[in-house]
Amino acid sequence: METTSNPQFGLLDTFMPAMPTNDFLERLERTLDFKPIEKALHAMYPGKWGRPPCPPLVLFKMSLLQHCYGLSDPQCEELVKDRLSWRRFAGLGLQDKVPDETTLVRFRQRLVEHGLHEKLLTLVNRQLEQKGFILKTCTLVDATLLQAARRADNTTSGDEDAGYTVKKGQPHYGYKAHVAVDESHTLIRNVELTSANVHDCREFEALVKGDEEMVMADKAYWSKERSRWCERRNIGNGILRKAFRGQPLDKTTLLFNRLMSRVRCGIEKVFGWWKRSALYRRVRYVGREPNRLELEFKSICWNLKRLVTLTGA
Repeated sequence: METTSNPQFGLLDTFMPAMPTNDFLERLERTLDFKPIEKALHAMYPGKWGRPPCPPLVLFKMSLLQHCYGLSDPQCEELVKDRLSWRRFAGLGLQDKVPDETTLVRFRQRLVEHGLHEKLLTLVNRQLEQKGFILKTCTLVDATLLQAARRADNTTSGDEDAGYTVKKGQPHYGYKAHVAVDESHTLIRNVELTSANVHDCREFEALVKGDEEMVMADKAYWSKERSRWCERRNIGNGILRKAFRGQPLDKTTLLFNRLMSRVRCGIEKVFGWWKRSALYRRVRYVGREPNRLELEFKSICWNLKRLVTLTGA
């Protein structure tokens, strides 16, 4: 099934530039090349016959808007209809019909079916590397908890892929987002999603790319085996040291921890933006795969926000 290309703007659309615009979206359009992403999305539609569906790049851009502003499918549909700047960013002319919420749902399902729910961030990051914004001098690793979309109780089974944990004495049911960030510009390099009961350190090796000069993480990640893992790969070990019973940390190690903490805390900017601006305190879906896609989009949104800031386009 062939997809239609981006719609051509008509006569009515010539009046759109005189109307209110969204500075962030215009700068993003100038900065990021969407063609490689569009090519990967078109691979999901290999057929040659049938009615052409909505252009996948339109749906991808609508998904970016949705996840950047923490919107539901109906809210995203209505706001794209209402805001000319959003309609223009998505590639829709005034005469074009805005894809409905059902189309967005099917688009996400197709992304998962074709395995793109774990590859979209890589497509975006290739351009960030080419532009020289991912320097690979130091990677920061950490994790944050996300509430489940549906809580388990006596009447429902909740989410089979979610799990329980305790943080600061409070029970938590849901997922855990494991994140690796390039320290230089706080750009997300890699993410993983697990149930909340999985310990932070379990995903360390999967997150670290191996091409960085140093890696930093909090005390939860410290172990002698992990130290040897870094040494074998010639990666500087900036993981905060942990004291053990009968083995308190000496002054030199305490100083090391303080110095590393000042740098490591940079990753908290990502979690802060997710939860305050993108409203990403809880997952929106039930099951790991759709929520893994949501994490991918949230990570892309953060990186694109940083890209526009760094380029000053």
